[in-house]
Amino acid sequence: MQLDNAPSTLASNQDTIPAVPVAAASVATTANAPLTSARARGRGIALPTWVKLLLGTPLAATGIVVVLIFILAAIFAPLITPNDPTNIGGFDRYLAPSLAHPFGTDYSGIDVFAEVLYGARVSLAVGAVTGIVTTFLSIVIGMTAGYIGGWFDDILGVVMNVFLVIPQLPLLLVFAAYLPIKGPLSIILVISITGWAWGARVLRSQTLSLRNRDFVQAAYMSGESTWRIIFREVLPNMISLTVSSFIFAVIGAIFTESSLEFLSLGDVNAVSWGTILYNAQQFTALQVGAWWNFVFPGLAIAVIVTACVFVNYGIDAISNPRLRVVKAGKAHRQAAKARAAATNAGVAR
Repeated sequence: MQLDNAPSTLASNQDTIPAVPVAAASVATTANAPLTSARARGRGIALPTWVKLLLGTPLAATGIVVVLIFILAAIFAPLITPNDPTNIGGFDRYLAPSLAHPFGTDYSGIDVFAEVLYGARVSLAVGAVTGIVTTFLSIVIGMTAGYIGGWFDDILGVVMNVFLVIPQLPLLLVFAAYLPIKGPLSIILVISITGWAWGARVLRSQTLSLRNRDFVQAAYMSGESTWRIIFREVLPNMISLTVSSFIFAVIGAIFTESSLEFLSLGDVNAVSWGTILYNAQQFTALQVGAWWNFVFPGLAIAVIVTACVFVNYGIDAISNPRLRVVKAGKAHRQAAKARAAATNAGVAR
């Protein structure tokens, strides 16, 4: 019986629905059209918000491009230059920069351009691996101490303070001098042992401010384990701080690796930016006027470090909303104007 009455009820409801003016309907359709088309066009190339913010910062975009250039140059070094960075006596010694040798040659007759390209492999690898290891130790030690607290935090706090108080350079020299192995692996080990304390201290302080938040307490009351709370609840709220710590760990590792190699505390037979500087100093390149033996490897270190600092500016823009630059697209501006016109038309009626 109810089915028989449904059509009449539907008809009566349709009679009571007010008619929408044609002009208002067309304006509303126009307002939604640009936004819909913009979404349809950008659906295939949609990027995460953090990527847009990172690329939208000019300094960060420049830094990313420079870092990628260095990485690609290090990977495809054999395709860029045919010269061997270990070919002693392959050319005349101390040739000035020219088209044949863009960075000149050194005391051993080795092409400096080839040395810089191949040396980027070791220096960048040491920086990246050391940054990963140092950041991992900082996360585990600093966040664990900050979240658990109590006597555990006191013990780890004392260890962190000891590593922060001891001068890093003498500690590096002692470790590097007495390690039985020489080379990039020993340098990674030495820098990782001595370079984690600062990042751990910063992460510990941030964890102390987050551990009493409601979402952390809710996870604890629901029975989540300590490690799951640390890595699934607390850590995602400190991603920008962690990435920034990683970037500065990479910068410090590149500087430290070059310094240790320059002081002959690494493997002098390995090709890296530090060993190029060591050989230039050892064979008195500057005294004979071969300035290019110092300038080009030093310039490579300065440029890659500056590029990493530029990338960190983009990380700051992601974590700090005040530094963000929001750029509205043309379609969204048109859609906003159309919606405003539709609202004004409704108010006028």
